[in-house]
Amino acid sequence: MLERKPMQPPKSKICVICGSRPATTDEHIPPRGFFKGIVGQFRTVPACKICNNGSSEDDEALRNYISAQIGKQTTGAKYLWEMGAHKSLLRSTKLRSALLSTTHEVDVVNEDGSTTTRLAFVVPVSLYQRVFERVTRGLHFLHAGKILPIDIPVQINLLTNAPDLSLPELQIFQKHSIAEDAFVYRFALNSEEPSNGVWLFTIHGSHWVQSSTGVLVDNAF
Repeated sequence: MLERKPMQPPKSKICVICGSRPATTDEHIPPRGFFKGIVGQFRTVPACKICNNGSSEDDEALRNYISAQIGKQTTGAKYLWEMGAHKSLLRSTKLRSALLSTTHEVDVVNEDGSTTTRLAFVVPVSLYQRVFERVTRGLHFLHAGKILPIDIPVQINLLTNAPDLSLPELQIFQKHSIAEDAFVYRFALNSEEPSNGVWLFTIHGSHWVQSSTGVLVDNAF
């Protein structure tokens, strides 16, 4: 069932991201910077200042990479570029250089067999790992009501195509929406051991990321 009501997060005196330091602030899960010009109910979880403040640079950088890939396909994606990523890249030489340093031309074969030259860039997988591991740990806490132990592995996979959501194994996934469907996530947790789970994230309807936890880290779509 698609959830549109605000969630009341469980309480924790310990940061749900690192699982060790005192929680003295709240962390947006997913990062608030993923949304521009969109209203809605956003998720927050208890976090320490180090995990919260220390993630800002990663969040901004990943927002730019995602926006550069999805373009302006939806209204939310358009706002993300014009009000977020574009301004960020103009302002920050560091972020702009990181993106442009790997930009190169590639030949793309069109449906009619013709070839078009387009620009491409290298996607930093490690950046996705850091940001979406944090997202996974935060959402796990919201839905399982417990902190995902730091020794439980979290594996992030970038999906080049949308998974077939009609598959029986995906039909059991719970589905939730944040900020006018700008961020949709689906997940299934093992009923006997909730630390084993699979998550699917969709950003602005076109960018897919998968996360697996525990013994399911090798399960990729």
